[in-house]
Amino acid sequence: MISPALRAGSPRVQPSFAAPVSSVARSAAPQRAAAVPQSAPAQSPWAFRGSPDSEIGRAVQSMVDRARQCGTKLGGESVEQMLTKAILSNRKISNEKLLEMSRVPLEKLSDSPEDQAEIERRVPGSRKLDSHQFTVGLLSAITGIDPKKLSQAAPGLGVTGAPGTPILFAPPWTGLKRSTALHDTTDYFRGAGVKGVNKAVWGVENRILSALKSLGGVPY
Repeated sequence: MISPALRAGSPRVQPSFAAPVSSVARSAAPQRAAAVPQSAPAQSPWAFRGSPDSEIGRAVQSMVDRARQCGTKLGGESVEQMLTKAILSNRKISNEKLLEMSRVPLEKLSDSPEDQAEIERRVPGSRKLDSHQFTVGLLSAITGIDPKKLSQAAPGLGVTGAPGTPILFAPPWTGLKRSTALHDTTDYFRGAGVKGVNKAVWGVENRILSALKSLGGVPY
């Protein structure tokens, strides 16, 4: 009997002759995917300094770990970011210089009693400034000095200007806060006897000239 579909002239359905995907082909696909090389993990910006288990590697990691404990930010920038960009990835600061910075004691970074009194008189509450807390965090990260002790001993950290000069005030805008924090860090090291940090960061070692350069903002 002829089916109604054939009587109506419907086209015949042709059987498919496409070969099924073999089990070999199916198993090869994951292997091809696995063969695609994975991107290598990014190196840290200070990887040029040495292996993580070397003296400098351990010192740098300790600095980074301490920097991460400071929650104060300036314009969205963390202490860790400034430490990394200005100090740790700065090839003009040698490993020997970085280790020298890490060993500076509290008494070398303290403001004199006379300077403390003048700072507290002209910039009341300087220790509560975010620029002060950020700078303390940065110096503490590098040296390992307790931040509370450093803040108490150096109220001038994060304050623009210097005692004994007409210029001494709390930095009012973010850019000046950031450059003040970085310059105070480098210049306090100069005052502590660590030569060359100002020049490595600002291009000049002199205290006044480097301060003037810092008015243009952080150098990165």
